[in-house]
Amino acid sequence: MENFFNNERIMKSLWKWKLHIAIVSVIAIVFSVIISSPLFITPKYKSTGKLYPVNMQVYSEESESEQLLENIRSNDIKFRLIDAFQLDKVYDVNRNDPKYKTYILTEYDKNISFKKTEFETVEVEVLDENPQRASDMVDSLILYYNQLLQKQHAIKYLEVAHISKYHLGLKKNEIDSIANLLAQLSKEHNLLNYPSQVEAATVGLMDAAAMKGNTKPAEEMLENLREKGIEFHRLENELLLLQEVADSLKNQYEWGLSHGTKKITYGIQVESPFPADKKSYPVRWLIVFLSTLAAFTASVVTVLTIDYFRGRIPSK
Repeated sequence: MENFFNNERIMKSLWKWKLHIAIVSVIAIVFSVIISSPLFITPKYKSTGKLYPVNMQVYSEESESEQLLENIRSNDIKFRLIDAFQLDKVYDVNRNDPKYKTYILTEYDKNISFKKTEFETVEVEVLDENPQRASDMVDSLILYYNQLLQKQHAIKYLEVAHISKYHLGLKKNEIDSIANLLAQLSKEHNLLNYPSQVEAATVGLMDAAAMKGNTKPAEEMLENLREKGIEFHRLENELLLLQEVADSLKNQYEWGLSHGTKKITYGIQVESPFPADKKSYPVRWLIVFLSTLAAFTASVVTVLTIDYFRGRIPSK
């Protein structure tokens, strides 16, 4: 191989075979132009949109934009978009095929992509042979993402509301039960407020005794307070505590119900999609250039190799 890279030999070989190399290059150009034409490769148009995550809660080390990516890439959204736009027909995938889901998701991932930008937005990109459909698909993905987040948050908040409502009902039953006991004690024993009645009965007893009056009413009241007053006072305090708990549960229920039913946006659309007026795939000039370069390189290597080995074979 000592003379294979000899510049003089290489230049002579290239000049000798120039016509053949040129013909191969021209054939490669014509062939690549034909192959990259709409007859063989369906042109596709690109539509893009950008989302900025808002109103989200971070539960792990993931950023909000990373959570957005996780959700918008979910299979729920994928199959919803596939069904909405009948992508099985667009991608020519048979729904009755046992491997339908594998094939349709492979085509989906080829034509629909998402990426996080340096400014924490998420770019949605769709390639499709119909520019209007590509734009509509981007819009639908953004809509489905917001609806998915609303559903997730609604489930979480309404679960809080449901649990709070259940425990609120239990507390109301306890409150009603204690209120009935207090009403019964009040009716049967003339009890209204334990501390103030104890004070009033004690003062009345002392005043009656000091004035040598009738102490019986005050003594009867004190006896009632001695027998049922402590229980009445305990039930009053318990009722107050239960009412505080019930108020807290009611606030929690209303908070969960409010958050679970409100409609808010979880992704601000910072770039709206539109139907492209120029195809993005295939890039014909690149296909032609690479094909021609490959054919030219292969032909040059071939003729140089042929000339080299011909020169190595001794003439008879």
